[in-house]
Amino acid sequence: MALSIFVPIGYVATLVVSMLVFSRIYRRRSALNMAKSYQPWFPEGHEARDIYQTLVAADPPAPEAVLKAALLNRAMTDVRRITRMRDDKQALGTLLEKGSIGDETMARFALAEKELEAEILDVVSEANTFREGWGQLIFPTASEMVAHLKHKEVYYEIQRQRAAEVKKLEDERKPVPKATVELPPLVTPSGTKIEIQGGPAAAGGPAVAGEPMPPGGGPVPNGPNGPGISLPMTGSGADARVTLPNGLQIHPAQLAAIMQGPLPPNLAPQQAAMLMQARAQLQELQEQAMAQAQAQGHEQDEETKAVSGAGEETLSEAKKETNAAPASKTATVEDGGDDA
Repeated sequence: MALSIFVPIGYVATLVVSMLVFSRIYRRRSALNMAKSYQPWFPEGHEARDIYQTLVAADPPAPEAVLKAALLNRAMTDVRRITRMRDDKQALGTLLEKGSIGDETMARFALAEKELEAEILDVVSEANTFREGWGQLIFPTASEMVAHLKHKEVYYEIQRQRAAEVKKLEDERKPVPKATVELPPLVTPSGTKIEIQGGPAAAGGPAVAGEPMPPGGGPVPNGPNGPGISLPMTGSGADARVTLPNGLQIHPAQLAAIMQGPLPPNLAPQQAAMLMQARAQLQELQEQAMAQAQAQGHEQDEETKAVSGAGEETLSEAKKETNAAPASKTATVEDGGDDA
């Protein structure tokens, strides 16, 4: 008895359906197991993104400047993660070639890359909602800010590292080496004052700069940046210190950085509060010095106008007197005609 043609067809169909069902169940269980054992590439989460989304959904709404600052902070976090993942990708490729890691780690890394790409697109779209075209500039700006913070942290960490190394040498009772390169002496002797120059009038705001005072003390007249205030300075070289209005002493090189830029992130709260207080006092003194200089300049202009007006009046009166005086002629008559 011959078999029907439908028997092999039914067998193949049953086999295909069984494989499809098995594949679907296997993939679902694998996905569930991976989801349970999944560990994000950045376990700390994305705090900057959460803060920005909270500010956007706040009621009443946050100011636009605050939202822009939060978005920039979010972009800075993304820039740091881009740099970290770029370095991790090279190391993971080397480890995968050697067989030190499995495919699960590379799958986690690929998933983290996709999440970061989606985050970058989200930041760009959010930036374009504030101003058209800002999305093309927000990440270059964030990169510059991240580089600036790195340089600033390194700069402010130098003194802390030096103090730690000196303390370690002192605990071990070893001599502390001195600098082989001597710092140049200050132009002004110890005990003089440092000038904090005000900003030019055309700039619309005070610009802070540390300038040495003349030997006689007092503000520098007609300084390059307008009127300023003076602060007492003691010591010289690396031991030089400037006394702020609230009594806090800092190095002269740190004065302009503290007045112009943000405070270092690793400062103690009490020291940061004192620096903020000193900054406010210095700004108030600058405003007073600028107002006084403007008043003096106004008085000098009025005096100059008055003197020039008086001189013009004197010249005009002298010209009038000269023109009004009649020309005098002298005639001499001799009596020689009678004798003739």
